[in-house]
Amino acid sequence: MTVVDSKAPKVETKRNRNQFVRPAIPRVEQIASAVILILIVSIGAAIWIKGKNFDPNRYSLRPDALKSTANVVEGKSATLRMGRSDSGTEGTPSETAATKTVEPAAETPVAKEGAYEEGATAITAKPATGEPMEISVAGIQPMGKTEFYNAETLYEKIDGRSPAYVSFNCQQLRYRSFTIDGTAGGYVDVYEYGFDTPINAFGLYAQERDPKGKPLEITSDGYASEMGFFFRQGRVYVQIICSDQNAKTLATARAIAENRAKALPVDDAGLAARRKLPATGMLADSVTFVPENALGQSFLNNVFQATYEFSGQKLTFFLMTTTPEAAAAAWKSFLAFSGKYGGNATELPEANAAKIFQAQNFDKWKIIYQREGEIGGVIDATDTSLARSFLEKYLQGQLH
Repeated sequence: MTVVDSKAPKVETKRNRNQFVRPAIPRVEQIASAVILILIVSIGAAIWIKGKNFDPNRYSLRPDALKSTANVVEGKSATLRMGRSDSGTEGTPSETAATKTVEPAAETPVAKEGAYEEGATAITAKPATGEPMEISVAGIQPMGKTEFYNAETLYEKIDGRSPAYVSFNCQQLRYRSFTIDGTAGGYVDVYEYGFDTPINAFGLYAQERDPKGKPLEITSDGYASEMGFFFRQGRVYVQIICSDQNAKTLATARAIAENRAKALPVDDAGLAARRKLPATGMLADSVTFVPENALGQSFLNNVFQATYEFSGQKLTFFLMTTTPEAAAAAWKSFLAFSGKYGGNATELPEANAAKIFQAQNFDKWKIIYQREGEIGGVIDATDTSLARSFLEKYLQGQLH
């Protein structure tokens, strides 16, 4: 028998929190909940009604705000509108820059529709047109009509690559595709990019050149790749791309390349410096063109550069042609800059009527010359005596 001590403190049993139940929800909370629910439903209904009914005044066009965009573009961008005749057709790539004019963007009435008001105007680009591409090569058939694109519509054909072409003042693309008889679906795409000058055509060609390409002897600037032929002829950069590596496809593509090289005008205006680069020891895929601020100098523009194998080492040689006065001024500026920021700038004895200086920048050397309307030299050389020997041989005409 258990005896309970009546004087011992009582132990309270802890109540389980899950056992708690509110006997009733206050009237105030019920009313507040109902009001919130009604507000949510009302807001949703208002949004649905607003979204279903379009208010044209909210997004109405203000024609006056567009007038500033109708002005003629000035500066470098203005050249992108060159090449149109009075009839609105694009000029052919063989036209000289002097014959091309810049036209202001045309304004044409827009019919009243939706938010557009009667009398509003819109700027429309003139469609690119030109002569159809006709190629007299046996065994090919055009797949469709010749396609034309100008600087404003080039992106429609080559998408992300178009900014590079426009930066070199590409004026027009003429494109056509040809099937090849006797092949299982073989075809060749022909792209002819017309630029404002031969030098800009070369600039884009050099920028895209495949370092693995083999020299193409049918033109001065060209190469053959595994899938086609690429070359610059005058103001035109030509790309002939094969659908496959079938022998007949490649042979037909080469025949097309030979046809285009003969048909397109030869024009090397502005490429005098390119022609003066010696071929002896030149790495064929190394020629580059810098349109402005070459080597970080504002006075070095339209510069050509190439890499050479010389006495077992590689040397980088650049060349710019201009007027004798401009070349002399550039040489003096380069000498002053090299002495101030590079250090160890020293004038050397003349070689074959050319003024020469050498300068060191950390562990690299440059040997710069100026003779009449030429300025150039070897840059980033690790062996100054070897660089000087290369330059002297060039000035003496021993490197052709």
